[in-house]
Amino acid sequence: MEELGEISLAYYLICLFILGIVFILILSTLNSRKKALLEIRKKDMDFESALNRVQLRSIEEERRKLGSILHDDLGQLLTLIHMQIAELKKDHRDKEMSNTPIKMLEDLCNTASEKCSSISKMLFPASLIRLGFVEGLHELISDIQHTTGIHIVFKYDEFPISDERSSNLYRIFQELLNNTLKHANASEIMIDIANISDNIRVVYSDNGIGLNAQRSVEGLGTTTIKTRLHILGGEIIASNQDQRGFKMTFTLPHGDD
Repeated sequence: MEELGEISLAYYLICLFILGIVFILILSTLNSRKKALLEIRKKDMDFESALNRVQLRSIEEERRKLGSILHDDLGQLLTLIHMQIAELKKDHRDKEMSNTPIKMLEDLCNTASEKCSSISKMLFPASLIRLGFVEGLHELISDIQHTTGIHIVFKYDEFPISDERSSNLYRIFQELLNNTLKHANASEIMIDIANISDNIRVVYSDNGIGLNAQRSVEGLGTTTIKTRLHILGGEIIASNQDQRGFKMTFTLPHGDD
């Protein structure tokens, strides 16, 4: 009986040992599969990020070309027209010009020049490359304040940034400002860019009609903003803390690459 009991105990121990090995093998297989899936997902995200970067770079290059054509070619042509109109006005200096075809032509030419300059800036502001991100954003803010009368408070810390990164960050602000102008019915906008440890923290807010939490994430957190922030290695947090107004906070790492 004792020998039978010892055999049974040994049998149970062997079974437990085998089950333990099988359990460990299953866990190891699952972990391997999980790691493989995570690696595939990471490669897919890296590929998507690289593809988005190439696409956005191509778009920015086309915008720069179109902006240059409008500013240099069409802008120069309109300047020549202005000069010819000025010569015509000299020949008719003794006549009342308020309702003449020359005056109407001058007004149309002025309007065309303003539209050309506005579209050129929208496509690619020269100040963004010539003077840097902060001055480019300053120019955009000044244009909006002059056109709409909205009061915009802009606070910032200096930080290094490359042309490509500054272009993406500029487009993010352009999208946010456009959304405020189109949907928020706001009278004031606050922009705060601060150096926080190893990151740049950006807080954008307005005192408009506000949005519910879902729309603030899916509406103003548009695909373009998310894509550009992803390329910059940033994170976005959108929230409406009050019944009125909208606030978005996002961070991105330092980098001038």
